[in-house]
Amino acid sequence: MLFGWLSANPGADTADVLSAMAAALRADVRQEAMIWTYPGFGIGVIERASAVSPAGKTPSREPVRTADGTSLWMAGEAFDWPSHGGLDNAAASRGPSFRRRLLDALRDEGPDAICDLDGEYQIALWTPSNRTLLLLNDRFGALSLYTASSAAGVVFAGGVRGVLMAPGIACEPDLEAIREAVTFGGFRLGSRTNIRGITMVPPSSGVMLSPRTIELRRYWTWSALPQPDGTDRSTLLEETREGWRRAIARRLDGAATPGLALSGGLDSRAILAEAHSQGQRLAALTYGVPESDDVTIARRAAGAADAPWTLYPLYSAGWLERRAGRIQQTDGLVDLVDLMHAEPLEQMPQVFDTYLSGYIGDAVTGSTLFSIQNAADLVASMPYYGGTLGLSYESALARAEDILARTPGPARFAPYEHKLVQSTNRITDAARPFVTVRRPFVDYAFFEIAQRVPAAWRNDHAWHEQWLRSTYPRFYARIPNQRTAVPVQSSRLRWQLTRTARFGWRRALSLLRARGLAVTVPQRHFHPDESYWSVPEARRVIEETILRSGSLSCEAFGREAVRSTLKQFFDERSVAVQVVGAMFVFEHYHRALALFLADAREKGALIQC
Repeated sequence: MLFGWLSANPGADTADVLSAMAAALRADVRQEAMIWTYPGFGIGVIERASAVSPAGKTPSREPVRTADGTSLWMAGEAFDWPSHGGLDNAAASRGPSFRRRLLDALRDEGPDAICDLDGEYQIALWTPSNRTLLLLNDRFGALSLYTASSAAGVVFAGGVRGVLMAPGIACEPDLEAIREAVTFGGFRLGSRTNIRGITMVPPSSGVMLSPRTIELRRYWTWSALPQPDGTDRSTLLEETREGWRRAIARRLDGAATPGLALSGGLDSRAILAEAHSQGQRLAALTYGVPESDDVTIARRAAGAADAPWTLYPLYSAGWLERRAGRIQQTDGLVDLVDLMHAEPLEQMPQVFDTYLSGYIGDAVTGSTLFSIQNAADLVASMPYYGGTLGLSYESALARAEDILARTPGPARFAPYEHKLVQSTNRITDAARPFVTVRRPFVDYAFFEIAQRVPAAWRNDHAWHEQWLRSTYPRFYARIPNQRTAVPVQSSRLRWQLTRTARFGWRRALSLLRARGLAVTVPQRHFHPDESYWSVPEARRVIEETILRSGSLSCEAFGREAVRSTLKQFFDERSVAVQVVGAMFVFEHYHRALALFLADAREKGALIQC
């Protein structure tokens, strides 16, 4: 990630600020930072040490410069650039030759030059003559980027904790963040963070920083994508297959040990299946409770590809401490449910060095988001929880109306602006300090093909399932879908019969266990949160954290309302687990934030010494 400080004082020494920012942002001992300081301006890049040669400063991390001092830095990587001659491979985007081309294109054409630069990246272009810095991110905002300003200057970083190290940036809690989180699936909307005054940069944005201002302009919008065209079904299916093949090939290129987090779902399996068809053997890591349907299905999918398979058991001893230990590193923006994705991070580098993520596949080629036409559809997709603590439905609807008014394109793209950047992107962000993350479903060319699929073909994921089963029968015709326990495109009768039989089998096993027999009742889902959170010790920690003295959640909603919500969750199971998970993380984050920042400043000072 990139980070930097542009001081209002043109002669200021920025080294101490940059060192403190690097210390705060470092999430793993294998990460290393490089810092460049100038009078009144400093910038840094933090990456995994595997990207650095023994000699230290490699060409891939040094900026490229022009004679007048204009300099360009880039974090992340790109896979293709059709309008500018393409790219040989992802490794090329880390080299000086590509970055020189990029610098020249940006100087000649401005941010529009990267409209089709397929990748996951952050770019910074420093112009010393007028002391301005242009920041750019990719079309999907894959690497989160945050900005803030004070009387002392302007700051940016790939983590809120880095921004907070700059002079004059306060850590005042934003109570609206927790109101949105308990209302909409456990996360905030749009650019909101937990800290008032620190905002996340939207996708496909150019942000011009001067010592006192932050100006944002979109260089690309969703309205530029092709609309559904009703092309002949067989032709479009072949284009989808070929687009997916290219997307996987590009993201496998240069990976020494590629792998993926394999669930019992369809999307990670699509990556595994296509890699297998290309002769690539991916390493698979599955996390979940061992006796669950999802884990069983994932094991079968790995076997179909002859893939080395590793199980990381969720909810093993110390699970709550492990998740809480990632709260500061994820800026308190990932709730306690989704922090399960951070539990196996330490193990990932032992399984693979490049992580091909299957997140949002169903959103891209399925019907999950394509049916959104109005504010009511958008509220339902968030999802809207409401309840005692949540915003009223009328208020939620008004926010959805505002979101749609500000979405530069059809309504179905609103979640890419306000939900997926808050939920999905932050999960993959958490993995980037440990492994290289690549997301084939957001390959620009493949995504554009997917947008041409008419809504009528997508109903109940029909197109998604047809593409997968017809292309990879070995992986989809016999191995069930986790949601239904039957293979995709099975008849509704088969699904109902299987559902009934499965319920009966679980019921029978439960009765046998109640009579003292040593039998295991398989879990339906891979993370049965309510049962593990309700264990007395876990419940005590969760309740004490949320109801602590000085609780911000209690300030926002009232102590009795929060207490009642917790009782309903634990005793009646009538409250969504994300509501409780969001409050736990919000309280834990703000309680520990001051100590975390002080520790980072001390580490930064030691680096300077």
